[in-house]
Amino acid sequence: MQTDLSNINCIAFDLDDTILNKDKELSARTKNALAAAVKKGISLVPVSGRSYATFPACIRDLDGVSYAVTSNGSAIYDQTAGIRVHESLLEARDVRSIMQSVGHFFLEGQITYEAFVDGFAYASGDYIAQPGKYGIPAGAVPYVRQTRQPEKFIIDFIFENAGKLESLDLIIKETGLFRMIENTIKRATGNIYITSSVPYRMEISSKDSGKPAGLGYVQNLLGISPETTLVFGDADNDTQMLRSSGIGVAMKNATPGCAEAAAFMTDYTFNEDGVADFLEKNIL
Repeated sequence: MQTDLSNINCIAFDLDDTILNKDKELSARTKNALAAAVKKGISLVPVSGRSYATFPACIRDLDGVSYAVTSNGSAIYDQTAGIRVHESLLEARDVRSIMQSVGHFFLEGQITYEAFVDGFAYASGDYIAQPGKYGIPAGAVPYVRQTRQPEKFIIDFIFENAGKLESLDLIIKETGLFRMIENTIKRATGNIYITSSVPYRMEISSKDSGKPAGLGYVQNLLGISPETTLVFGDADNDTQMLRSSGIGVAMKNATPGCAEAAAFMTDYTFNEDGVADFLEKNIL
């Protein structure tokens, strides 16, 4: 596993529970550390499961960012121009197969949906109004309400936009059903990529997507190699990226799988400036 930190020229990072604090902002210390890295000629690449429109202003306005990897690698944006430069969308037939295979879980109130289209995240109005009813923990309720666009008939919306989806997320009320639902979907179609950032959200996108693929695309655009890319993450959907797309650094608050995939671990959590502390000690 690559562990040489002497010639880093790119820092890639997940957003939630990694570089953003509990208020979904960059702390002053983190801003200063990233600014110091940029002054050293280091490029910054945000890599997130979020749709682009839900990126907070502190990331959109960040100096040193040329490209942003969104929706788990399904859509890549030129952040300077604010335009999409690459996409790997779900195929309409796969979306229809998925919806048909899990429809009974929806009718029984065990799941609901989030649909990412053209950089925005959509969900049913009922879910946005009462996230807790669908198993969303209290701490995540503000995020859902601030980032999801309401659609009265979310199923109709998904079928109408079946060929435009960057990601189809399933919110699973009982997390014990996760593997059963995953296996059900895989039997319906194998043409997809499934991952998860939190236990109650299953994130489904094109088989050609994924954070490693998205970051790899940007590395090629920038002429940067994985060996000189420092990658920060905390969740299961960061695991492959930490292992294959650069020198992986897991947050102190990382999931076990993410921690196992990393070459390093921060001494502090996302809400204790873990990224800034690591950069100050090893890069700046």
